[in-house]
Amino acid sequence: MTTNIHLILEREHLENLIPLFEKQGVTDEILDTITDEDLRTLGVEKLGERRRVLLAFGEGSGGPFDLTAMAQVGGGFLPQDSEFSGQKVDPFRIGKYPVTQLEWERVRIWAMAHGFKLEAGEGNGSRHPITHVSWYDAVKWCNAKSAMEDLKPVFSINGKIYQNGEYGPDGSTLVEMNPAADGYRLPTEMEWEWAARGGTLSQGYQFSGSDNPDKVAWHEKNSNGGAHPVGQKQPNELGIHDMSGNVWEWCWDKDETGSACRIRGGSWMQLDGHGTVAYRVSRSPDSRYTVIGFRIARNL
Repeated sequence: MTTNIHLILEREHLENLIPLFEKQGVTDEILDTITDEDLRTLGVEKLGERRRVLLAFGEGSGGPFDLTAMAQVGGGFLPQDSEFSGQKVDPFRIGKYPVTQLEWERVRIWAMAHGFKLEAGEGNGSRHPITHVSWYDAVKWCNAKSAMEDLKPVFSINGKIYQNGEYGPDGSTLVEMNPAADGYRLPTEMEWEWAARGGTLSQGYQFSGSDNPDKVAWHEKNSNGGAHPVGQKQPNELGIHDMSGNVWEWCWDKDETGSACRIRGGSWMQLDGHGTVAYRVSRSPDSRYTVIGFRIARNL
């Protein structure tokens, strides 16, 4: 057995399967051809384990880039044309791409077997952004990914890790964020905007990476009526993709009413002006739409 398979099985906490792959001499070269029936023949009897392996192998072998990669963003102060003008953002990390259907399902399979309750979500393909997920779904999923990777979950309710339940339009205020935890989380609205602008490398573009939305965004005039696989448009100054257009992205923050959470970035359905780095809008945290997804952040 070769390196990628070994690393993938360790990452998935499926080390118990390593001897099965070693015995049959399975190599990295056939990762993308392994089927469910192949896994059954190898002796992987549990359906959940086979699903996790297939999803992880698809991620490990398909496509030219790592869909889970994160960019390091240096700190700084938001510019004058921001509604957060002059406010400081500390260094952090943020996903280079929105969370994809593949990564959503990979974590969700683990989560459902470990006491989490998450909706299935929707996506047009494994490398498309996951959509039809509420703010609550996104927060619980971040906790699940943290626990799955042996990191400290960020979000809690009444002192307990948030795993289950939704609490309507006003209940997002019940969810608390531990700023010292090292796990995955939603970006704050200021972090999201700072990253979309290009951080300390910003060229002052109206959209994330360009003044021409067609170069960086899928929007109403070029999307052909749907979301697209992540990373197809050029990135911004920090190497981050899809922060304008494709799908709106949940942020941690609530708006002034306390009953809606911020979404940023525009989508494939909106006019291109909605995808600017400064545009702000909110939706109820229990909303699920085909135009809203999210990306993850972590403390540096």
